[in-house]
Amino acid sequence: MSRGRERALQSQCQILEAAVAAPLLAQSSGSHHIVVTGPKGGTGTTTTAAMLGMCLAELRGEIVSVVDANLHLGTLRRRVVSNATTPTRSFRELCVRELAGDVLPEWSALAPYTDVVDGLRVLRSRAADSAGEEGLSSREFAAGIGVLRRAAQIVISDVGTPANGPIGVAALESASTLVLATELAYDSLELTIEMVSALAGEPLSYRPDPDDWSALSDGHFAPLVQGAIVVIAPGRADAGGVDLTAMVEWLRAVCGGGVFLIGRDAHLALGDLIVPNQLHQDTAVAYLRIVAAVAARLPLGEG
Repeated sequence: MSRGRERALQSQCQILEAAVAAPLLAQSSGSHHIVVTGPKGGTGTTTTAAMLGMCLAELRGEIVSVVDANLHLGTLRRRVVSNATTPTRSFRELCVRELAGDVLPEWSALAPYTDVVDGLRVLRSRAADSAGEEGLSSREFAAGIGVLRRAAQIVISDVGTPANGPIGVAALESASTLVLATELAYDSLELTIEMVSALAGEPLSYRPDPDDWSALSDGHFAPLVQGAIVVIAPGRADAGGVDLTAMVEWLRAVCGGGVFLIGRDAHLALGDLIVPNQLHQDTAVAYLRIVAAVAARLPLGEG
């Protein structure tokens, strides 16, 4: 990388970091709930949730929490928390205790369920030895998110898939901002358009047997779509030669929060612990743009 380009990227980082830090969150009851989801696995929902959490916790003064709300054993914790850290209790355990009225919305009470990494509170989906543990229900999810929203100013949910399942619908019902993770591949973009169009209340499909979006296609999620942010991860290596411009532009026209393309980054491709200073500078700038778009949607207080 030339020295001039490096200086330009550093300048962009400084401008974007200031944009992320600037908005003053309104001092109102509840928190800003950012829901990260997508139409299929392997398209970067967990990476996106992790990067949002780390950047917001670093650059803003509020308490930021990120929760792995995947139905199965999710990978959020391993992307953010060192393997050497003593395991915490699971988010589902917290949800069950909250339903029993046994949890105070204070971080001293939430400590057994929480890893704290550079100010970011991280909650994992299930325990590593959870073979006999029941899956998370929508009622449990709502209870757990409720207690987190009373304890933190910003809560990020890595919902994963399926977005049209009970957990996905419960997350959308409480979402302040929707972030959609997909990849630069024909099938992923096709499924993303199906999902977005259903959320907007105007379902369309490229396939004769589309997924069942009836649980969320009545149009009441249209306001979420109008401010939705789309993160497009690199496509598969064999996807070259296919023109995906029309699909990307459709998403850009419908999702008012912006569409952001992420370049290929060997560090993120490992699927292991994310170390921010090991990211390519282009990648860091791209994620800062996404975080700035999220920050722009925070309810503003008086400065």
